[in-house]
Amino acid sequence: MEDYTNLFDGEAAAAASTWDKQIASGRYIRGQVFLSAALKSVPRGGYILDYGCGPGRISALLARNGFCVLGLDPSPGMLAAARQQNLDGLNVEFQGCSFAPEELPPGAFDGVVCSSVIEYAPDPGLFLRSLSAALRPSGVLLISFANSLSVPRVWDPLRVRDSYQAARKHTWSWPRFRELLEANGFTATRPPRYFRTVTDRIALLRLLAGSRFWGGLGLVIATKK
Repeated sequence: MEDYTNLFDGEAAAAASTWDKQIASGRYIRGQVFLSAALKSVPRGGYILDYGCGPGRISALLARNGFCVLGLDPSPGMLAAARQQNLDGLNVEFQGCSFAPEELPPGAFDGVVCSSVIEYAPDPGLFLRSLSAALRPSGVLLISFANSLSVPRVWDPLRVRDSYQAARKHTWSWPRFRELLEANGFTATRPPRYFRTVTDRIALLRLLAGSRFWGGLGLVIATKK
């Protein structure tokens, strides 16, 4: 996989600050949807890999809820932000890695969390097969995909683009992403939960995120075949 270390290093402080503000105000929607999915599908105390953990806020949230977590990321800046959190008493570790998951230990994890990573993969099929190999036979993948049907993603009259736009290689509709999962070692257990929209800061409009035509990301729970 291509190395986007410089891009992510440059965004580490801003990402950590943004998510900390969301956590403080109870609006950390990304973390909330991943935690909810983990609580439903991974045994409490299970070993979870947060692949592409960024500044580690999801990793820490999972650890605070009883999971053992390994956060991997290729960006030294992101890892530094992750380690600056208050991690006292938490069963969480952060390590550097390449941007490709092919060398993960086989059959090591009860669950893999993958938040906004696969859209950067040159070969998403190989990416998924590598994550499948890292899971135990009963393992579960919790993965978000960039939703191609999201109106805010497609129609952007104000030309609001995030810093990762140029690096992002893929978007999918849910049927297409389900086909990708099925072809590469996974079975989705339910339709995706959509989240992350331009209206996340507005409580009443935040409800729109559940629509496949609005939420910028879809979170899928998938079991290993």
